[in-house]
Parts: sequence; C-alpha cells; structure tokens
Amino acid sequence: MRRFHFLPVLLVLAACTSAEEGAVGAADAAATEPDGVASATDLGAPGAAEDVPTAVDTGSPSNDLADPAPDASDAPEPSMQDVAAEDVAPPEGDAELPDVSPAGDAEPALDANPPKTIAEQCFPGVQAPGEKAPVYDPFAPVMGSHCFGTNHQDITGVQQVVFIGDSVTVGTPNDEHLIPTENDHYYRNRLTEWLATHFNLDKGNLLDYGAWKSWDYIGFSGKGMKQVSGAFSNCSKWGARTDDLLTQLGECFPTGTTDKKTLVVFTMGGNDVAALTQAGGDATPEEVAAGYPEAWKLTQRTIEHLEAAMVWLKDPARFPNGVYVVFANPFEFTDGTGVTSACKPAQIEIPFIGAFDLSQIDVNMAQVAGFKDWVNKEIQKEMVVWMLEQYMRIATQYQVDLMLMLENFCGHGYVATGPNADPENRCYKGPDAALWFDITCFHPSEAGHAGIAAMFQAVIEE
Repeated sequence: MRRFHFLPVLLVLAACTSAEEGAVGAADAAATEPDGVASATDLGAPGAAEDVPTAVDTGSPSNDLADPAPDASDAPEPSMQDVAAEDVAPPEGDAELPDVSPAGDAEPALDANPPKTIAEQCFPGVQAPGEKAPVYDPFAPVMGSHCFGTNHQDITGVQQVVFIGDSVTVGTPNDEHLIPTENDHYYRNRLTEWLATHFNLDKGNLLDYGAWKSWDYIGFSGKGMKQVSGAFSNCSKWGARTDDLLTQLGECFPTGTTDKKTLVVFTMGGNDVAALTQAGGDATPEEVAAGYPEAWKLTQRTIEHLEAAMVWLKDPARFPNGVYVVFANPFEFTDGTGVTSACKPAQIEIPFIGAFDLSQIDVNMAQVAGFKDWVNKEIQKEMVVWMLEQYMRIATQYQVDLMLMLENFCGHGYVATGPNADPENRCYKGPDAALWFDITCFHPSEAGHAGIAAMFQAVIEE
C-alpha cells in the first residue's frame, strides 16, 4: 500500500482563495506549503482538443497512463499571462490593421463598474495585497450562487452513486472517533444519507450498508470495508493519488460501462502535492539550478492523470444514459499563512483512558512527516497554484463541477480558530468559527466532514 500521507498537499497552499491581479486573463497564483508553496502554467486553452491526453485507452481503465519525460526546458511557463504583445504574430503581407482608435480625440470610456472577479464575488478580502493565488476567471466557470463551487451541471434522475478518491473520502479514525464503527460523521456517509433521500436510492440492507460506511479495519487495505451497498459504490483508498483514479474506476465499473445514470464524487490531490513537495525538498543542487524538472514532471503528470480519468468518465459510450461528476480541490490547515507549526491540538481524547494535554508540545508536523523546505519556494508555489488552476480548467472544459474545498476551508484551520486565533488573519471568520481539522492536521474533523458534505450537497443540488 502506498505510503499514507495526505499531508503537505496543504501545508503548501499559502493562499486560501482565487484572486485576480489586474485584467481578466492575468493569472498569477499562489498557495503555501511547509513555509512555501507552488506555481502556474497552462496545459492549453480551455476547450482545446489537444489538451486531452492521448494515452487514454478506450478499453477497461488501467493505471498505465504513459508518463511524459520532458526535460527541464519542457517545464511549464510560470503564468498564464506572460504573453508579450510583440510575441503575437502580425498579419501576413502588407495588409493594414483596421483603425480601432476612438473617434476624434476622445479618450476610451472606462467601465465605472467593471464586473467582479470570482475572488471578489465569493471570497472578498481573503486575498492578501500583492500575494499570488489561483486565478479561475480566465476559464470562465459558472459559479454557484453559494460560492462553494461551480454550477455546470443540472444533476437530476441519478440512479447510482460512485465514490472514488483518497482518505478524505474513505474516512479515517482520529481522536474524536477512533473506533471504526463510529463513521456516521464521514462526509461520504453524510452525503449518502442525503443523496438516498433526494434521489430515492436504495442504501442496501443493514449489514451491507454498515460495512460500506466503514474503513477496512480487518484487512487494513486502506479502502472501505465493503465496495457496494445498494445503489452506492466506494472505491476510494488511503494515500491515493491521481494516477490511481483509472484503477479505481476499473474497480467500480468492472465492465467499463453502465446503463444507469451515474453520479461520481471524489476528493483527490492532497497526496499528489505531498509527493511533489517531497521531491522538491530532496532535489539535488543541480536540479534546483535547473528549475526542479523532476518536480515539474510530477506536477504535470498529476494533471494528466486527472484529465485522463475525466476523459474516461465523459465518454458517452460508457454512460449512454449520462454521468455527472463532482470533485474537490485539496484544502490546507494554515489559513493561508504557510505556518505549519500552527498545528498544535490542545488535547487528545483516548477512548477508555481520557484526555491528554498537548498544548505545550512544540512539533512541526511537516518535519515529523519527513518533508524538507525547498531552496526555491517560489517555484514550489508556481507548481501548486498551476495545479489548482488546472483543476478549474478541467471542470470547465469537461463541464463537470469543482467544489472549492481549499477556499472554503480557509478560516477553519489552526491559525484562524481556537483560543489563540489570529483575528488579523485574512481568513478569520470570527470567534465562533469551528476547527475543521483533526489532530493529524491533514484530515477533516467531524465538523470538517460536515462542512464538506454540506458543500458537496449545495453543488449537487443547485
């Protein structure tokens, strides 16, 4: 089983929201990780046919997506906006450009009320002045009125629901709920209860459904205890990365097709950010000088695997009666600060033993997990932010829905909540804001799972 760490995905993300600096199309982005983060580039304009990975087989899904091996010169450009005017090819021949200047000496009119960016509409005040963050506006997503995510699909008539993804979807034990049968709080189980009622779906018999809701505490496979119960399937797994998505789809759709109208829900990306974070922290001086080509390859492959899964899902031959997809970007626990040492749970409750005070223990969870700081944190930021922007590109290009878990978790981390909360933090939501992370710092608490379920529900329902 792949090493289980949903960790630095989020350690990395130093900016808790999308934002736009300047005109639409100017796309700087940022996020943070153990004291740093990641950047931005484009796999291509949204909707371009060449954006679709060509390594996707139309047969049964597999995990054999070919890994590209670009050299350092193939690393993505750092931003979507760095196209100089002189780089645009002029008309051929002697054709003159049309005169588009205003009549007479009049100055061009300025819009006194320019349209608001997504950040301004949904997350006002969260973006720190001068700080980069993912910019979603160039992809022209349709945002839900709730601002929890996009609204590209009218989800109706669902006949079966399939969960894939990582440990956030499987559910994990923690100090609040250590016993595996205490699992009603997991977001997928909360969401399933609502989906069963909303779409009139069968959850299965009591024993099957009880096992389906739990993680595998007998075989410790990292999966759920049971894959199918009634109209619900779960093929998610602890430690999963985007290169596991096709394998999980093969497990949940063994024939490669279904005649049922299907809803697919997943969380994925945290472990991918963790992998590239570790790769960059372990980079040799030569790799650092070359701009981290190996880490860039990991970042590119993360998106290629995600897109390959989306191509598989959106193949009408596999789902002749339709498929809906709703997925989430990864969250982080530092409320946009990148201060990983902020994760200091006040206490831990051990069942049958009692509570232990942990407030005086000074532990950096990133270091405990074995992650090192990058020499060049700006490149790390470029990678993570580019990845986040590509999540939105894929959502708009394939007309599926993205739930913005990163942006909406900001203000529910260890910096902006609790008795030592920083009221000056840009994500601060007030003294009553709940902590949405458990003692591991990398998984949701009961309140966090409730928040995820509510956000997925809002995106699906609107």
